[in-house]
Amino acid sequence: MERIALKYLLDTAPWINAVLLPTSIPNRILTLLASGEPKGLCAISLLEAAILYRLKRLELRSTLAQFFEAALAENLHLIELTPAIAIKTNELSDRFHGDPFDRTIVATAAVMGLTLITADRAILEAEQCAVEYYPFKPLRAQDR
Repeated sequence: MERIALKYLLDTAPWINAVLLPTSIPNRILTLLASGEPKGLCAISLLEAAILYRLKRLELRSTLAQFFEAALAENLHLIELTPAIAIKTNELSDRFHGDPFDRTIVATAAVMGLTLITADRAILEAEQCAVEYYPFKPLRAQDR
């Protein structure tokens, strides 16, 4: 199996928002996302999205399966959980919060030496991996 060189890992929110709310993402991040350069997405982000959908915190105009099909672009590579990543989740600083999805995503970026694209200030401030941060600005209802 050929190993793909990755530079960036998408956090769950930027991945979802790039598909559903692209105008909420700054141009510099959209440019990174639109480049043909391969990017990574933790497989656990699929579970996080599925849970958000079940809890009605992710509103879709399609089925979850259709969203996944559209949102998993050709240059987006799913990264599976490995023993090294699981171990790293326990080695993250105590000042980093306990959300298992965020801990797994940050650990993945740290273990693989990737830059995490995120709108989560807590991830930026934890300084546990390289981060390309942007502040999320949700759309007002009138902007949709």
